[in-house]
Amino acid sequence: MRPVRLPGPVKGLRIGLFGGSFNPAHTGHLHVAETAMKRLQLDWIWWIVARGNPLKTNHGDFDTRFASAEAVAGHHPRMIVTDIEKQLGYTYSWQTLLTLAVHAPQADFVWLMGADNMVGFHYWQRWQDIARLMPIAIVARPGVGPGARNSRFARTFARDRIPEAYAPLLPDMAAPAWVYLKGPLDKSSSTAIREARG
Repeated sequence: MRPVRLPGPVKGLRIGLFGGSFNPAHTGHLHVAETAMKRLQLDWIWWIVARGNPLKTNHGDFDTRFASAEAVAGHHPRMIVTDIEKQLGYTYSWQTLLTLAVHAPQADFVWLMGADNMVGFHYWQRWQDIARLMPIAIVARPGVGPGARNSRFARTFARDRIPEAYAPLLPDMAAPAWVYLKGPLDKSSSTAIREARG
């Protein structure tokens, strides 16, 4: 097994894993992270900047995307922006998450996702394995409520959804388990930012 340098402390901690292309990172991403941290009572959130995205033809320069994530989240005392996926040389989220789970069994990990990603989650490689690997928290995003609620993931794992009021219990639960967190919405979008830049 190849050595893995973890981004931060893990023992006995509740850690949200927030992956994405972050092309670029924006306040909507920060909103997802802060909402999850508060509602799930997390100790840390690791922003995992994707090495690439097999579902996107243009995922941008890694260093630029990493810098944008650091600019958005780097000021937060309990958020760490990490290039661990690039270090590992992985392309798919399940590879990264499985590696973290194996190397840090003493941590309580939760996979964090905006509702916009939940809609197409079933296109991800081994998405059902991800759902069975660790609990998942979905944070509402503008304009995707019905699509998220009717997504293949939501239907497949309907019996594993917990009420929003029980969200603080999620990090301690065995997968599959997930929660949908509603609340104030941030309309920022990476696509809109890229289009505005021309």
